[in-house]
Amino acid sequence: MAVVTSTSKNAAGPITPGSILLGTTGDTLTYVPNQGDELVMYNTSAAAIVVTVDGANGTTVPVPGTAGATLSVAAGLAITVAANSFAYLNLDKASAFLQGVVAISAATGAAVRAAIVSQY
Repeated sequence: MAVVTSTSKNAAGPITPGSILLGTTGDTLTYVPNQGDELVMYNTSAAAIVVTVDGANGTTVPVPGTAGATLSVAAGLAITVAANSFAYLNLDKASAFLQGVVAISAATGAAVRAAIVSQY
């Protein structure tokens, strides 16, 4: 059970973000709203892998511009990370999925590295 924590990119020189190797269950990430956090994932395998980010308190959210329609966020946000590639997620833009304790898991364990970089 590991935690993806944030590293500030507001530095005078290069930064070295801490990262974890995602498992299939048990990992979490730290999300602070409106901090410009960016989740960066790197798939080290030769096959695409789905990473799911799921806040424990996410249920439904209203859809702007509709007459009361809602969208379920209960299952979390699934992100496909292509083989031997990076994927990026602006956490503030996905905040509806990040309510409560946020679990992060990979469909295949020990193949995707994850790090969070923050503006602050």
